[in-house]
Amino acid sequence: MAMSLIASTRGIALLPAYAQNFMPWSVISRPIKGNAPTIDLVIGYNKANTSRTLKLFLSRLDELIARVSKKFGDHADGSEGDAR
Repeated sequence: MAMSLIASTRGIALLPAYAQNFMPWSVISRPIKGNAPTIDLVIGYNKANTSRTLKLFLSRLDELIARVSKKFGDHADGSEGDAR
Protein backbone atom coordinates (compact mmCIF):
# COMPACT_ATOMS: atom_id res chain seq x y z
CA MET A 1 0.00 0.00 0.00
CA ALA A 2 2.79 2.45 0.85
CA MET A 3 4.38 1.85 -2.52
CA SER A 4 1.12 2.66 -4.32
CA LEU A 5 0.73 5.89 -2.37
CA ILE A 6 4.29 6.94 -3.14
CA ALA A 7 3.94 6.17 -6.84
CA SER A 8 0.54 7.81 -7.25
CA THR A 9 0.86 10.91 -5.04
CA ARG A 10 4.50 11.95 -5.38
CA GLY A 11 4.85 11.18 -1.69
CA ILE A 12 7.85 10.03 0.30
CA ALA A 13 8.26 7.29 2.89
CA LEU A 14 10.87 5.56 5.00
CA LEU A 15 10.92 1.90 4.00
CA PRO A 16 13.13 -1.07 4.83
CA ALA A 17 15.91 -1.73 2.30
CA TYR A 18 14.25 -4.93 1.03
CA ALA A 19 11.35 -2.82 -0.30
CA GLN A 20 13.61 -1.86 -3.22
CA ASN A 21 12.86 -5.30 -4.66
CA PHE A 22 9.20 -4.37 -5.05
CA MET A 23 9.46 -0.80 -6.32
CA PRO A 24 7.93 0.05 -9.68
CA TRP A 25 10.13 1.85 -12.22
CA SER A 26 8.52 5.18 -11.31
CA VAL A 27 9.71 5.06 -7.67
CA ILE A 28 13.30 5.93 -6.84
CA SER A 29 15.03 4.92 -3.63
CA ARG A 30 17.90 6.57 -1.82
CA PRO A 31 19.78 5.05 1.12
CA ILE A 32 19.90 7.01 4.36
CA LYS A 33 23.42 8.01 5.34
CA GLY A 34 24.79 7.19 8.76
CA ASN A 35 23.67 4.51 11.17
CA ALA A 36 20.43 2.77 10.38
CA PRO A 37 17.56 3.85 12.61
CA THR A 38 16.15 1.28 15.01
CA ILE A 39 12.83 0.82 16.76
CA ASP A 40 11.73 -1.24 19.73
CA LEU A 41 9.30 -4.03 18.96
CA VAL A 42 6.89 -5.75 21.31
CA ILE A 43 4.82 -8.89 20.96
CA GLY A 44 1.19 -9.06 21.94
CA TYR A 45 -0.89 -12.21 22.01
CA ASN A 46 -3.83 -13.69 23.82
CA LYS A 47 -2.72 -16.13 26.54
CA ALA A 48 -5.66 -18.35 25.63
CA ASN A 49 -4.30 -18.80 22.09
CA THR A 50 -3.22 -22.45 21.76
CA SER A 51 -1.85 -22.15 18.22
CA ARG A 52 1.15 -24.39 17.54
CA THR A 53 2.59 -21.63 15.37
CA LEU A 54 2.43 -19.14 18.26
CA LYS A 55 4.05 -21.64 20.63
CA LEU A 56 6.87 -22.26 18.15
CA PHE A 57 7.39 -18.53 17.63
CA LEU A 58 7.49 -17.86 21.36
CA SER A 59 9.91 -20.75 21.92
CA ARG A 60 12.33 -19.19 19.42
CA LEU A 61 12.21 -15.59 20.63
CA ASP A 62 15.42 -15.76 22.64
CA GLU A 63 17.26 -17.20 19.63
CA LEU A 64 15.86 -14.50 17.33
CA ILE A 65 16.76 -11.71 19.74
CA ALA A 66 20.30 -13.06 20.17
CA ARG A 67 20.77 -13.37 16.41
CA VAL A 68 19.63 -9.80 15.74
CA SER A 69 21.64 -8.41 18.65
CA LYS A 70 24.79 -10.13 17.41
CA LYS A 71 24.24 -8.95 13.84
CA PHE A 72 23.75 -5.31 14.78
CA GLY A 73 25.99 -5.17 17.84
CA ASP A 74 23.12 -4.08 20.08
CA HIS A 75 21.91 -5.40 23.38
CA ALA A 76 18.39 -6.76 23.23
CA ASP A 77 17.49 -4.76 26.30
CA GLY A 78 18.27 -1.48 24.54
CA SER A 79 21.40 -0.74 26.56
CA GLU A 80 24.49 0.48 24.75
CA GLY A 81 27.66 -1.49 24.39
CA ASP A 82 29.30 -4.17 22.34
CA ALA A 83 27.47 -7.50 22.21
CA ARG A 84 30.33 -9.39 20.49
